[in-house]
Amino acid sequence: MPQNVYMPKLGMSMVQGEIGKWLIKEGDKVNKGDEIVEIIENKATQTVEAMVSGTVEKILVQEGEVAAVGEPIAIISA
Repeated sequence: MPQNVYMPKLGMSMVQGEIGKWLIKEGDKVNKGDEIVEIIENKATQTVEAMVSGTVEKILVQEGEVAAVGEPIAIISA
């Protein structure tokens, strides 16, 4: 079943974040806890981990693009 990966809220005042670098690509298999993306917010970069194991079906927000907190940024099929 597909699971969305959402833009996380990494700080109290964060309303959006930029995709710095995807550490995976479509078709890759990931395990829960694998680092999958670097998010840039207020000049700080933080790595986000996969919340489920599965296959990366689709990357919805590309590197350099901005997404609102809570917006889907990728889809992993578990």
